[in-house]
Amino acid sequence: MRSFLIGITGNMGSGKSSFTSFFKKNGIPVYSSDKRGKILMNKKKILKNNIIKFFGKKSYEENKVNTKLLSRIVFKNPTSLKLLCSIVHPWIFLDFKNWIFSKKSFYSIKESALLFESGSYKDCDLIITIISPIEKMIERIIKRDHLSEREIMNRIKFQISDREKIKNSNIIIENSQDISFLKKKTKEIHNKIIQKIFKNGKRR
Repeated sequence: MRSFLIGITGNMGSGKSSFTSFFKKNGIPVYSSDKRGKILMNKKKILKNNIIKFFGKKSYEENKVNTKLLSRIVFKNPTSLKLLCSIVHPWIFLDFKNWIFSKKSFYSIKESALLFESGSYKDCDLIITIISPIEKMIERIIKRDHLSEREIMNRIKFQISDREKIKNSNIIIENSQDISFLKKKTKEIHNKIIQKIFKNGKRR
C-alpha cells in the first residue's frame, strides 16, 4: 500500500520547486523528478552508456552529465527531446516506484515539470498546477539559470500549455506574488489534503 499521492507541476520558473520546499520542511516526502533524473544519469552505467551512444561523448564531462550541452541539443529538436525522455523516464518511473512504497506518511508529493508529458499524472490522486505570468517566469529563470530570454522561450514551448495543465488539474495556484504567498498556500492545501484523505478513507 502506498500513501496518497499529490502531483505538482508547472512550467519552468513557475515556482513549483519553491512551493514543494515548504511541504518538505513540514515533513512531507517530496520526490523531485528533475533532481532524481540527474542523479540517475550520473549513477546508472547503462543509462550513461545510452546517452553517450545517442548524444556523443561530450554529453558527459569528468564523469558527470553535461546538462548544458544536452539542453542545447534537445530544446532545438523535438525528436532529440523525445529520445532523451525515452532513455531517462523508464529509470525515473522505476526509481519513483521504489521510493513511494517506502513512505509511511499520510501523503507524498511528486514534483515534475513533465508530469503530463511523461504520463506520471495517471498515478496521482490529486494534481496541483502552478502557473505564473510569463514575465515573472523569465525573470526568475534568468536570475537562477542565467539563460537568455530566447533560450527560455525555446524550452517553454516544448512543455504542455498552462491551458492544458489547468484542464487536467484539481488545484490551480497563480504564483504572481512574493514567496510568503506560496508558504500560506502550502498550509491551506495541506489542511485540505488531510481532510480529503480522512473523508474519503483513501490511504492506500
